[in-house]
Order: sequence, then structure tokens, then C-alpha cells
Amino acid sequence: MEPPAKTVERLVWLVATVTAFGGGNLLLNLPECDANTICSYHEMFDWKLGIGLLSISLIGIILGIQAIIARNTNQIIWITILFDNRTEKEVIQEVTIEDDITDISDGWAKLEEKHLTNRLEEE
Repeated sequence: MEPPAKTVERLVWLVATVTAFGGGNLLLNLPECDANTICSYHEMFDWKLGIGLLSISLIGIILGIQAIIARNTNQIIWITILFDNRTEKEVIQEVTIEDDITDISDGWAKLEEKHLTNRLEEE
């Protein structure tokens, strides 16, 4: 199973792709306006929506490329700051590992046992 950060990265790429196609389609299918006439509000709304979708797509592409470059150079990517980058197996493995506290308490117990045996030998 993939980590949540990888899933979010794929969603960013999906949004970038869909908005690029949607914005491009709106801009390519605009009706032509003559130089002497004023374009209708509907045509201007399609133009603004197309440019907005292309802007969202550009932001998504920039974030996606940054994530790919950072991941390939073993750096922390922006997605891992917000989402966990560990797989399910890594999370389960970290939970099953004993805490450092038990190791410390075992060390104290061994140290105290050694101290008591030294005292018994001295007496």
C-alpha cells in the first residue's frame, strides 16, 4: 500500500491535468469577436474561467515537479510536511518496536543488581 503523501501527489497531478484540459478547451472553443463589436458577458466569463483553470493547472504542475525533484534527491517534499510519508508496513513495524523506556529500565535494573552483588561480596 502506498503512503498517503504519494496519494496526495497523484491527486495534485490529476487536478493539474484535468484543469489544463478544461481550461484549454474553454479557450480554444471561444467564439470570435469582431474588432468593432463588444463581446458578450458569456464569452468573457468563458475566457476568465479558462485562464483561471490554466492558472490552477500551472500551480499544480509546479508543485508536482518540485515534489518529483525533491523525492529523487532524497529531500523532504512539501507534501510530507502535511501528510505522512510512511507505508503501512513501516507504521506497524514502528509500533511493534519496543520503547526506549523499557531498555532504560532494564539497564537500571542490571546496574542495581550489579551494585547489590558487589555489596554482598564486600560484606
